Amino acid sequence: MKFLAFFGHLNIDVSISVQSLPAPGQATGVKQLKEKFAGTAGNFTYVAHSLGLDFDLYSIVGNLSHKRYIQNLEETGINTEHVEIAENESGPVCYIPSDGKEQVAYMFQGPVNNWKASKNFEFGNYNYVNIGTGPVNEYIKIVSIEKRERIVFDPAQEIWYNYNSETAEYMVNHCNMIIMNRKEYAHLLELLNISSNVLASKVSNIVITEGKKGATVIQHEVETNVPGILSNNVIDTVGAGDSFRAGLYTGLWKGYNLVDAVRIGNITASKAIENNINEFNLKFDDILKILNSIKG
Repeated sequence: MKFLAFFGHLNIDVSISVQSLPAPGQATGVKQLKEKFAGTAGNFTYVAHSLGLDFDLYSIVGNLSHKRYIQNLEETGINTEHVEIAENESGPVCYIPSDGKEQVAYMFQGPVNNWKASKNFEFGNYNYVNIGTGPVNEYIKIVSIEKRERIVFDPAQEIWYNYNSETAEYMVNHCNMIIMNRKEYAHLLELLNISSNVLASKVSNIVITEGKKGATVIQHEVETNVPGILSNNVIDTVGAGDSFRAGLYTGLWKGYNLVDAVRIGNITASKAIENNINEFNLKFDDILKILNSIKG
């Protein structure tokens, strides 16, 4: 049995640097245009691979836009067996204009909208199945068949616009772990119209990321705060949460309990944002040295 199946996006992020964000009907010049291999699954994958985690990546991309992305993953040594290639399609691509103070984002889903994610999934072959960003109806098919104790509900920003009260409740009733940031978690509670205590009575393991503050673990209704780790020199915080997940799952894979795995996730995220995430090159032993120094 394999350890983890990770579902999510392999975005190409196109950062568009402008002097100022134009009002409707106006135009502005572009100072710099930069492409980055990213997305929830992409950010996770680069870090998890470097840490040595046993996982399979599940995603879909268009061949017109993602040839270099797939080539880069394969040259890095990442298994793309479960990444579907949609012929004559582009995406997913996220366009992000920014003036350095504010930014907007335009997300083109491309083939993700029609991805039959359940079709080629290896049911019963993983200890954990991380249900990330992607097609909700397909994910519901997966969790309706897969064992509940293996399912992790991790919708990221899509909890705001891809889930409603019915689909969110279905996922909660079929998962054993939830991973969200604090705002996403608050929105989930609003969708379900329940308190955190009630949700904790339904789901055995809840991990709430808190940015620089670290994370909160609610396990069997007992809450534990896990402090964050300061970075030496922050280059780019985009993908910090995905890096956190890579560290957390690697910790669980190595036999650590959930709280210590979250500590490992915090450390991993703090180191990942010190450089471009797709250039992350630390090994698990490097993270472990920092963990041991923290725990004394």
